[in-house]
Amino acid sequence: MSHIDSYDHEYIGHLGYLPIYHPLQEIEKVKWGDYDFGADPTNLVLGGGSGEHPGLVLHKLECFAAKFLLEAITEKQETSLSDEDREYLADLAYPNYTEVFEFCEWRVDEFSSLHEMAKTGVTGEPLKEDQRVEEWLLLSIGELIHYSLPELNPEKEKLDQIFGQFDFYPFMENVSIPPPGYPKLRGRLVKDGETVWGVHRFN
Repeated sequence: MSHIDSYDHEYIGHLGYLPIYHPLQEIEKVKWGDYDFGADPTNLVLGGGSGEHPGLVLHKLECFAAKFLLEAITEKQETSLSDEDREYLADLAYPNYTEVFEFCEWRVDEFSSLHEMAKTGVTGEPLKEDQRVEEWLLLSIGELIHYSLPELNPEKEKLDQIFGQFDFYPFMENVSIPPPGYPKLRGRLVKDGETVWGVHRFN
């Protein structure tokens, strides 16, 4: 059993080989194993921690959405934005990586595997030659948040006001979600004192 399985959470999908989880309660940072992490419902988590893959906790999910939206419009559209909006977006879309990515007890080989996965095309839009893995993660998860998990974006209303004038489309498509009929094996919820397994956000 992984670290996250001790807490209520829902399974969102996969980014390559990494499962994406949304905590439904606060996850305490207690040292049970080498891959411990803490998180809460404002986060997404890639990997389940001890007993699975070490966790990558994603913070400030509005930064992910803003990065995707800014990359989804053209340069001409971006220049049409007000100086105030461009400054606001720059603060969100170009965060300090240490503020949004919490790699919990990752080893060198796990960083290497993530880089290889991102660039080899097991996903819809692989890592570009001059692109950092962190930017690829921001865009991949930002697209997911914008289209499928908008309630996790505290800046949604403001971002909708800015980008609602433009037409744009998904261009990463790196998150996979099991089709209907697949067994629900991930996610858990304690309800009326009973533990329910197979808690999926979608389908």
